[in-house]
Amino acid sequence: MGWSACSSSQKANSNPNCEEVCKQKMMDNLKLNASTDKCNTSSPGTSKRFSPKLSHWAAGLVSINRKDLFDTYDFGVPIDSGSEHQDVLMLYNEHKAMPNNRTLSRGAEYNGDIPHTTATEATENCDAMSVVFIKNHDSRSIGQCVALVGGQYQGYHVQRWQRLIGQGPKGKTDRSAPLRVTSRMTNGAGYDEFLLPKKLHLDKHEAIMTTYFNSLSKIRRDLGAILKKIAVNNSVVVMTVNKGQSELLMNFACSARARGFNIDNLIVFPTDLFSKDLAEGLGLATYYSNELMVHVPEGESKRYGDGTFGAIMLAKVICVHLVNDLGYDLLFQDVDIVWYQNPFDFFYSAKNVGFDVYFQDASAFIISDDGNRQQRFAPYSANSGFYFVRSNDRSKILFRTMLYAGDLVFACRSHQQILIQLLAEHNSLSGLKVKVLSRENDEFPSGYHFNMRRDYMKQMVSGHKTPYAFHMCWTLNKEDKLAYMKQMGMWYLKDECVGKQAKSLGDGDINSVCCSAEPIVECFYKDKASIIPCKDSPPKDKVSTSFW
Repeated sequence: MGWSACSSSQKANSNPNCEEVCKQKMMDNLKLNASTDKCNTSSPGTSKRFSPKLSHWAAGLVSINRKDLFDTYDFGVPIDSGSEHQDVLMLYNEHKAMPNNRTLSRGAEYNGDIPHTTATEATENCDAMSVVFIKNHDSRSIGQCVALVGGQYQGYHVQRWQRLIGQGPKGKTDRSAPLRVTSRMTNGAGYDEFLLPKKLHLDKHEAIMTTYFNSLSKIRRDLGAILKKIAVNNSVVVMTVNKGQSELLMNFACSARARGFNIDNLIVFPTDLFSKDLAEGLGLATYYSNELMVHVPEGESKRYGDGTFGAIMLAKVICVHLVNDLGYDLLFQDVDIVWYQNPFDFFYSAKNVGFDVYFQDASAFIISDDGNRQQRFAPYSANSGFYFVRSNDRSKILFRTMLYAGDLVFACRSHQQILIQLLAEHNSLSGLKVKVLSRENDEFPSGYHFNMRRDYMKQMVSGHKTPYAFHMCWTLNKEDKLAYMKQMGMWYLKDECVGKQAKSLGDGDINSVCCSAEPIVECFYKDKASIIPCKDSPPKDKVSTSFW
């Protein structure tokens, strides 16, 4: 589609109806452009858009609606809201890559307004397409420039230069300072969110890796025998837990069975004997190695990012790597999850088999106080507490690399930011196909929905929305997590079993002693979602209204 409806040669045609046909085509095009903004109505200029000094790598430009591009090509990154009102700039390196429509390609090549078209038409002659995601760190304080350098080797990383004084956590943006190379995790204020490992982190990781490699043959043999026995269609559910989070594991098992799910393919990697005994008392398969898990404290993490949290994160890395490396597809999940449908039905459905790894979107949980996403979680903002992995060569190298980066996990006290950087690296390096489900998705809601999507929670309570699983993340501590789950009807563990050793719960099946057949509902906060009215309860937030 171009800007003129018909050529001068058509007007000269002997057909007496030509003029009327041309007028009608012009009117149709004007209506289409007004309603869809498919193309620009101005004519291209007579001089090339790019000078000869740029034409060796830049030949033309078009714009594409951002939502149209993401709908046409699933890049795996969660798309921000408002994308339907924003455009993408498509740069062509050569004329042969431009669209077949001669008017459109001429508009792309010559001066004038940048023509607008669809994603399909814009890419019809692209034999390869490089995609760069750009967002200013902080548009209120930083003026960002983007240098596109042609004539070099193709680059797959972005160099970040910034005007700074100081470095690391003492860095500060200063417009009078010269531009210098800095970490891509440096935020708009100049603070570098990337924490380099110190000797204590290296020593701790080295000790774990020494034990790991010395025991690897035995681990593979013993774990392989368990997985072979429990796997369903070569798939397993993987969880890890310590004593401080053990009641959440018990609740998942109780809730799954009360709702009719078969979790015989669940394997638990307990980090202590207390949790191991409870998991086995629930009839769950376990794999426990004191040598590998000795670094994990028994108590629960007090908050996101503390020392205990970081140690638990490395335990997650180890168990996922081992199962993945043995050739099994896996669903890794934290213990603060309740199933409503079998998640494997989603990941193995025909429309979802094209990705190697699936993650929940964590962008709602990684927003700084001023409303900006933290740089350390770009570009995927993946939630590392719930994800699905297909075992193949691409995913194996990802998690093997992740295991070897344990010193960074200890330094950063979380494996999330390290995992996200490796997702981006291996997407580029090996073609790892990564999909992060949008935080607005209805299939796998989370703490974001609980706290920010009251409309969704009301539909869920009324039965109009049935997710696959609910992940009660984005809570300050375990106390809040339990309160939210209890008033949402997600709690099935009896109070008398919380914090108790397995041997004190009888010699038989713990399920019959500790699990309720129906949810145990209790009100805590009137302004939070609940399956029963909690109007008489106090509010959780200072400025709030009752959910009911």
